[in-house]
Amino acid sequence: MVVPFLALTLAAAPSDSLGRQPDSSVTLPVGAPLSVPDSTQAASPRVVRRLAEIVVRAQFHDPLSSETVQRVPGEALRKLPVSSVAEALALQAGLVAQGEALHVRGGRSGESAWALEGVSLAEPLRYRLLELPVLAVREVEVVSGGLDAEYGGALAGVVKLRTLNPPEKPEAMLLWQTDGREFTHYDRVSGRLGLPLRPLGVGMVTTLEAALDDAHLPFLRTKRRREILGGSFGWRADNRILGHLKLATLAGPKVSLEVVANRRVEEPFNPMFSLDGWTTTCVGGGGEPPVCLGPGYSPEPLPGYDRYRAADHAVMTDDRKLLAVLAWSAGGPQRLASASLGWLGTRRVTSVGGGDDDSYLSPERLAVFGSDESPYSDLFHVYAGDEPFFHKAESAQWSLRGDLERVTEHGNRAKAGLALTYDAVRFRELDFTTYGANLDSLRSYRAFAPGASAYAQGRWVFEGMVLNGGLRAEYFTPGPQADDQSFAGETSAFWSFSPRLGVAYPISVRDVFSLAYVRMEQNPARDFLYENRGVQKNISARQQLGNPNLEPATVIDWQAAVKHSFSPQWAIQLGFFYRDLFGLVGTRSIEPRPGLPMPRYENVDEGHATGFELSLTRAEGEGSHAELHYTYLQALGTQSLEEGLPYGFRSDTRLPSIGEHPLDWDRRHSITLATWWRWGTWAYAWSTTAGTGLPWTPRTRRQLDSDLSQTNARRFDPFEWTNASARWRVFGDTPITLSVEVHNLFDRRNDARATLSGYPHPYINTIFDDYGAWRSESAQRGGAYWNDDPGDVDDLPGGWVPVDDPRLLMPPRTVRVGIELGW
Repeated sequence: MVVPFLALTLAAAPSDSLGRQPDSSVTLPVGAPLSVPDSTQAASPRVVRRLAEIVVRAQFHDPLSSETVQRVPGEALRKLPVSSVAEALALQAGLVAQGEALHVRGGRSGESAWALEGVSLAEPLRYRLLELPVLAVREVEVVSGGLDAEYGGALAGVVKLRTLNPPEKPEAMLLWQTDGREFTHYDRVSGRLGLPLRPLGVGMVTTLEAALDDAHLPFLRTKRRREILGGSFGWRADNRILGHLKLATLAGPKVSLEVVANRRVEEPFNPMFSLDGWTTTCVGGGGEPPVCLGPGYSPEPLPGYDRYRAADHAVMTDDRKLLAVLAWSAGGPQRLASASLGWLGTRRVTSVGGGDDDSYLSPERLAVFGSDESPYSDLFHVYAGDEPFFHKAESAQWSLRGDLERVTEHGNRAKAGLALTYDAVRFRELDFTTYGANLDSLRSYRAFAPGASAYAQGRWVFEGMVLNGGLRAEYFTPGPQADDQSFAGETSAFWSFSPRLGVAYPISVRDVFSLAYVRMEQNPARDFLYENRGVQKNISARQQLGNPNLEPATVIDWQAAVKHSFSPQWAIQLGFFYRDLFGLVGTRSIEPRPGLPMPRYENVDEGHATGFELSLTRAEGEGSHAELHYTYLQALGTQSLEEGLPYGFRSDTRLPSIGEHPLDWDRRHSITLATWWRWGTWAYAWSTTAGTGLPWTPRTRRQLDSDLSQTNARRFDPFEWTNASARWRVFGDTPITLSVEVHNLFDRRNDARATLSGYPHPYINTIFDDYGAWRSESAQRGGAYWNDDPGDVDDLPGGWVPVDDPRLLMPPRTVRVGIELGW
């Protein structure tokens, strides 16, 4: 019996996704026949050369796959100078970080799916992500190209997280990091406890992380403290509490229950709400009756002035998420069955004080800005009142998934799965800046909808070639409430079909070439679908109408990649990609009545991304590791944000962009280095990200955009960010480790953005982009507003007034020290 087969499959094939190991070490030339003896004979194949299995498996996800996968082990999360999973992923090829938003291969931040045991970590309203504590993560995989049919619901890629399993013996770890209140008042406490509960046949691992940080921005709010167990505690500008609990069987079929809890409280800085002293809404002038010269401010008490700390009257956000996942898997080396049941619940409130009571939204408490005709105030600051905004959103998502996989002895593989989801959402938002303008600004809805998906994926190995093919089907519906929405029209459910095709050709036992074609759809986030406001009143151009007729967006993705392993330690990967996106959610104006324009979400935005990634890695156990990535990326599209152009009159048509321009995250060239190594009782880590500056849009002073061809036509200075850390294990064998960690080592003040929303100001950075015009005219950053009123009877000096808004810059250098205890 003669079977033509692939030498790489037998000799150096990696363990697959099930963790199966190769059961042979026979190496033959590619395409050479392998003589397999009859079962009645005692002879066995002659071993020509035995290769270490780690050669390919340690470096490549799967040489026979057409996917591009980047792995971040838990060791990297704990040794690199990073504070979150997102920070570690930002060091990988093809990923661009904008603040906390990650863009994979040129896609919007919400176009990447994050999953734990097949259950989504993104809530259905706006695809905001649930976080895991760093100490709880065992491994992260970023699948960014050539995705198999099991992955869907995302246009840019999939991030898969795996958590630590319960240990064989009791383990504990405690970590504390602080900057000693010398930089941003940063403190982070993390703890993990693992126990085998053998009488119950299960093990447990639980992790808790709390990070409190005033960030690099001024914290001007009143500090509220609580006495807990003899200690004094209070919120800072950015507060995160993350928890994780995992129960898993120790033997037999794998059954696990995971619970993840998040709470994040943000008290952001807004320079418009920065006055701290005594204010009045009306400074009296001479005359009879007295003339009101507008609001006034004094750092000292004055008659008729009231105490006012503006920062306490700006909104804050309290965001809570809870996830529970029950997973089961069983099978052997050639068959595997798995299933998971998940529930994700979220609650997000943005309000003054963080409560869910919107009674502060009243005419008497509207924000009062200064006057340009008064010597006692300025145009920019708030002198009285509250920020007139309230937002409350709740969601719940149930998901059920099952998968079956079969692998033959020749390397052929078949996998299929089915998933069901059920979403329930509730939303209420009120923008009270429209008071008295005859604009309907109360947006409220409640809806639920089912969803489903199914896929089949196969792999066929023949004559040295590997064919990967699959098909995915998804069912999407806006739900039964769609017909009750404003401007609903005829709504219906959508079936989308996504073919996947890839070819892999192992050139040698160290080289693999692959081609892939993928078509994927992503359902619109639920918040884009629903609307209660009608045609009786106009609406603000800053609050788009939901559209239940939205369809899934589509991407067509092409990829060519080469993987090469130099040795058991060194490997290189090169990938070229082209992504064409269409049917993305954007904003366009409709006229339900003549002369009454209203902005509404539509499937109108398009884009494409082109580039290549080059990655060089070196790994030698846990002692040292190094990765060097270079990415060339060209990300073009009609609009970066679903909301479209952010500036213009409150109730008027805003020009849509009909041409392509660089998107906000279009970083053409970027290079990242991440490494750690050990030297005796010392351990060191280093990470650097450098690249071309991100684009920004020049503006004309006090004019609306009439030519959108200049969108993102200029770029910031080149970007560089370096973190470094050193750890010392005290006396070698003790469980105590001391550390020092430096972020932004070279103290480079990179530009984060050119402008920001001026909400709730009536025109600064709302109708007009003052920050962008200031930068265009002066070539200076920091922001400014224009104060030149031609009708100024007092002949006050006009011109630009610098703001020096620190939100436009990335943080300066910070130093953190820490102590780690492990048992």
